Amino acid sequence: MNRWFTKTAQMLCLMFMLSALMPILALAKTSYSNVTFNNDTVSGSVYLDSKVGNETDLHVYGPSGNLVKVIKATYANYYDETTKQYKYDFSTVVSSTYSYVRLHSVVDSVYKEAYNSNYSDDDNNSSPGPTTPGSGSGGGNDGGGTTPDDDNKAPNIIKAGTDGSLDAQALQEALSKGDTLEIVLNGDMVNIPAWILKDNSTNKQVKVRNGSAVYYVPLASLSYDSLASSLGVATSELYIRVSIKFVSEAQRSSMQTAAAAMGGKIVGTPADFNLAATTAADKFAAIDTGSVYVPRSLEFNSVLSQAKTTAFLYDETTKSMMFVPAFYSFNDGKTDVMIKRQGHSVYGILELNKTFSDIKGHWGESYITMLANKLVVDGVTNTTFQPDRSVTRAEFAAMLVRSLGVQPNSAASNFKDVASNQWYADVVATAAKLKLVDGYEDGTFRPNNQITREELAAMVVRALNYAGVNTNVDSAKSQQLLAKFSDSNSIIWAEKEIAAALDLKIIDGMTPTMIKPLEQATRAQSAAMLKRFLEAAKFI
Repeated sequence: MNRWFTKTAQMLCLMFMLSALMPILALAKTSYSNVTFNNDTVSGSVYLDSKVGNETDLHVYGPSGNLVKVIKATYANYYDETTKQYKYDFSTVVSSTYSYVRLHSVVDSVYKEAYNSNYSDDDNNSSPGPTTPGSGSGGGNDGGGTTPDDDNKAPNIIKAGTDGSLDAQALQEALSKGDTLEIVLNGDMVNIPAWILKDNSTNKQVKVRNGSAVYYVPLASLSYDSLASSLGVATSELYIRVSIKFVSEAQRSSMQTAAAAMGGKIVGTPADFNLAATTAADKFAAIDTGSVYVPRSLEFNSVLSQAKTTAFLYDETTKSMMFVPAFYSFNDGKTDVMIKRQGHSVYGILELNKTFSDIKGHWGESYITMLANKLVVDGVTNTTFQPDRSVTRAEFAAMLVRSLGVQPNSAASNFKDVASNQWYADVVATAAKLKLVDGYEDGTFRPNNQITREELAAMVVRALNYAGVNTNVDSAKSQQLLAKFSDSNSIIWAEKEIAAALDLKIIDGMTPTMIKPLEQATRAQSAAMLKRFLEAAKFI
C-alpha cells in the first residue's frame, strides 16, 4: 500500500409569566458554588450578576444529554459584595444511577457538572457526556453522530503526517487505550483507514483538530461498505478523508464585506470542514451524513456574547450567510462554539448588534434581538419588527426552517395553493419534506392564514423531533398537563403536541387556567417559542 496512506430595569429573566409565550430572559454571567450530588440529591448555589426575581430556572441534563427536569433556584436573600452577584439556592432529587448530571442556567447558558459521590473518580472521569446527536432520550439527534466529550480525561492524541498519512498500527493502539482519540493535523487533511473506524464505530469517538478548529467524525453514520463499493475497492482499501482548512485572507475579506453590509463583523477566521471517501488511487466519493447533525467546533481565546454572535454557513455563490445551530461553552475566559449541521461547508462566527425601534421596552425585546442577531428572524423593515403583529403559516415555516440550519430546497411542494413563484415556495416545500407542516384535507397549505397557538406548538414539537429531542409524553401525563386548562377541550387536533410543548416548557397557558389554542400568535410570541426550541434542542 502506498506509504502516503499508511500513516466538537432588572435583567430580562423574570421566570415564566402567565403566558409562556411571554417570558423575559436575561443575559448575564453565571457562576456556581458548593454543587454536590450525594446519593439522589443534587444541591448547591448559582450566582447571577443581577437579581431576576425570587426564582430562576435551571435545566438538569443526564449523561446521555437527556433533559431530566427543569428546577427552580430560589433567591437566598444574599448579595456577594466581592463578586457583585446575587445568590440562588437549589436542591432536587434525580436518579442515583446517574454518574453525573449537568446543570444549565438559562441565564447566559452556563453549565456545571455535578458528579455523583457514589461513583469513583475513575467512573466520573470516564463518563461519556451528552451525545448530540446520538442515542440520548433528548437534546440529541438520532443517526449515530457524536458530540465532544464532556469529561475531564484528556483524549489520546496522535499526529498525522504532512501528507495526510496516518500510521494504521498507531491508530489502532491509540483507540485501544481509551474511548476518545484526537488526531492532530500537520496540514489541512488526514486519511483515516476506514476499516479501523468501522471496527470502532459503536464505542469510540474520533476528533480531528487543526489548531482552533475541531471536527467530530460521525463514525456510526458512515456507510463504509457502500462507500467502498461505490469506489470499486474493498473496505480494507478505503480511507475517510477529513479536511479542515481555514479560509484565505481574500475569502475572509469577502465575508467581512457581506457582514459589514448587515452592520456586523467576522470574529476570528472561518474554516472549511469537509468529509470524503478516498482510495490509494485518488478516487473520491462525497459523504452524505443524511439528517445527522455532525458537530464541529471553533475555539476562541475570549468570551463571546451569545446574544450578539452567531455561527453561520457561508454560501460562496450568493456571498451570503445563514444561521447554523451552535452550542456555546465557556471555560477560563475562552469560548468553544460547537456547530451542529448536516452538511459540510465553510463555517464562521458573525457578530451583530441588531435592534428595532419598535421593540424597546417590549416584553419580547431580548428574544427578538437575540434571534435577529442569529439571522433566525427578520424585521418587517430594516428598523421595525412589529412584535405584536400576527404571523402567517408561511412566515413561521420560514423561521422554523432557518432555526434548524437547513437550506431550503427548490423542489415544488404538493400544495395546490403554493405557487412556485411565491417567496415562501421553497421554505414550505422544505418544511413539508422535513414533516414540520401538514396541509389541509383539500390539498391546500393556506400559507397566508394567521397561525394559531395550536399550529405553532405542533410545528415546534415536530422540529424538536427532527432535531432528535424525545418529545414523547405518555397518556396519563398528557392528561395531567392539559387538565389544568379549562379550555383544553377546544384543542382541535394537536393534543399530543401541545402536551409535549407544555412538558418541555416550550409553552404554557395564556392564563393559569386558559391555554387558548385557537388564538393567533404574534411575531414576538413566535420569537419566544423559537428561542425555547433552540435551547431545548441544544442549538444555542
